[in-house]
Amino acid sequence: MIKLAIIGTGNVAFHLAQAFHLAEKVHLEAVAGRSRESLEAFKEFAPVFTHSDKIPEVDVLVLAVSDTAIKTVSAKLKDNDALIVHTSGSTSVDALSDHKRYGVFYPLQTFSKSSNLNYSNIPFCIEAKLESDFQLLEDLASALMAKSFQVYSDQRAALHLAAVFANNFGNHILTEARQICEERDVSFELLKPLMQETIRKAFDIGPQAAQTGPAKRRDTSTIEKQLNALHSDQQKELYTSLTKAILAHYER
Repeated sequence: MIKLAIIGTGNVAFHLAQAFHLAEKVHLEAVAGRSRESLEAFKEFAPVFTHSDKIPEVDVLVLAVSDTAIKTVSAKLKDNDALIVHTSGSTSVDALSDHKRYGVFYPLQTFSKSSNLNYSNIPFCIEAKLESDFQLLEDLASALMAKSFQVYSDQRAALHLAAVFANNFGNHILTEARQICEERDVSFELLKPLMQETIRKAFDIGPQAAQTGPAKRRDTSTIEKQLNALHSDQQKELYTSLTKAILAHYER
């Protein structure tokens, strides 16, 4: 049985606490956060603490906090003998190098408290200073029925950057698409089959081969017509920037 504690009360902390609470080979000993209010939702999973120094002895201590808080929280745990890991995609493992045992336990997924996640579909990017601790992180991912991959800090940073393009930027584009639909009284749901097929093709044949549309075809007439149909300068700027990027890419 792996004894584990979590510091943090955000979306990642919530989902991990929920999952580890249900995992047969893990015992969630505690969750720590800055305020009692933020910890209220965690009481059904484990004992909660407002100070990290009250956390009982554990095998693994997960820092599910913001990137800017990792160093600060880590500094308060200098006398802790547990394997201390953070869950950040863009922060180097060296941010925890003041500890004897440290690593990274990064789930490559978007987290919202209202979502139900299937951990067998979530890749965990793991890294550890000691080989024995790497094995411990593999066991931790396995306890969630998840797959784990050894990914070093520079590789993980590249994955996180790619995820920002694919997920965050992609989601913003969908936000603009929904606004266009709502302005014209058209159902946004009509785009769902298109997006599902787009994602399928991107991973089956590669996004470059799957690219279609007026920019790929160099259909300047349609591009001009669609630009004129956009109501906001922000949407026009986004459309123009992405169109130029696609045109430039296929000139290579």
